[in-house]
Amino acid sequence: MPMLDFKVQKGLKIFIALVVLTLLTLLILTASRETIQALKKMNLLYLILALCFWGVYLVLDAFRISLLTQGVTGNWGSLKTGFEVLLTGAFLAAVTPFQTGGLPVQLYILKKRDNIPWGKGTLIILLRGVFFGIMMVTLLPFLLPIINRESNVTSIRLLTRYSLIVYSLFIGFVAFVLIKPSIIKRFIYRLTMKRGKRGKATKWAFKIFKEVQEMRDGFWHFSVKKKWHSIASFFLTFFAYIPYYFIAPLLLKSVGVEVSFFKAAFLQLVVALFCFFCPTPGATGVSEGGFALLFSGVVAKHLLGVFTILWRFFTFYIAAIIGGFMTLKVLRLGEKSFEEN
Repeated sequence: MPMLDFKVQKGLKIFIALVVLTLLTLLILTASRETIQALKKMNLLYLILALCFWGVYLVLDAFRISLLTQGVTGNWGSLKTGFEVLLTGAFLAAVTPFQTGGLPVQLYILKKRDNIPWGKGTLIILLRGVFFGIMMVTLLPFLLPIINRESNVTSIRLLTRYSLIVYSLFIGFVAFVLIKPSIIKRFIYRLTMKRGKRGKATKWAFKIFKEVQEMRDGFWHFSVKKKWHSIASFFLTFFAYIPYYFIAPLLLKSVGVEVSFFKAAFLQLVVALFCFFCPTPGATGVSEGGFALLFSGVVAKHLLGVFTILWRFFTFYIAAIIGGFMTLKVLRLGEKSFEEN
């Protein structure tokens, strides 16, 4: 945990610098006197509603983790654990490249709070992502026309190609782990064994592979034996993201701009497609830039920057801020446990 704490501090500084640079760029390129006049007329009720919708999304997503926990372990996970997993994940995604830093802390929380082994904890986090991916694939026929319509923009075209390549590689790796994990085991053993003898690294590799094997077995068990959990998780994923994607239209209504919920939702889904595995911490810069480009045909220029900042605040920054305090608490707890051992 001490090493992770150092990486978090370094990542946080980079994240803050990127956020400040991104927000200043947006305001410089879009803000004008009309922006100030529009902000004076802003209806704060819609901002409160946006915050409430974010809260509903958080509760539903935490319950989704609880449902997946029940399917994997046979015991219901607590909503408190779900909140901690989501919010610490948001913060650590914000301060690590490719948004990958949350997993170790999330697994630690699942182990510490609900006594879930690493392999099963990894499976729970994996299944959460899998069902989101299934939702995205289900909606892909509706997303493709939007992507094609915006493909004349060079940055959008490049991001689309990048996303497809990274998604393909990631899906291929996960499929490889689930279907042929023994090949990975032999490869790791060859790397860690010295002169045909097992060392400490080999023993650690054996423990890790044991957890991977447990995750693999649990995945197939969940897929085959837990059909009702799978169906419920699939629909709950859709229901959880409905209030989340309502946030953008509510923010637009706060400044007097009417937009179809379905159009706003699909534009946000396109942004989500771009931002997974983005190399910048929390996809900062790419997320805001892609969002502004996609909504530039819907929102007037003098509102575009402010709207983008508000959207990012309600959909990501607020979770990262709360998650930062939670992560600090978890890291201190982990460091204490580390020192005691």
